Amino acid sequence: MPVEHAVRIDGPPTAAPELAAIRVIAQLPRGWKATLTSAADLSVELTLTVPGGTHPSTVANVVDDIVSTPALRGWIRS
Repeated sequence: MPVEHAVRIDGPPTAAPELAAIRVIAQLPRGWKATLTSAADLSVELTLTVPGGTHPSTVANVVDDIVSTPALRGWIRS
């Protein structure tokens, strides 16, 4: 059974939250889904739906890996 995880990322002062959300979603592992819950100011909130049994630390590690890519320079998971 799929499990949902709320995730928030924060960006630098010149950030475009909507673009960051698209970049994160595009890099999610196969079988993971995302719902954009908020993109305002310098932050993005997503609800990630992942396969059952996926540990929360795995979700955090995947998001951290995604925001460490050059396309998301300056963004961090908060």
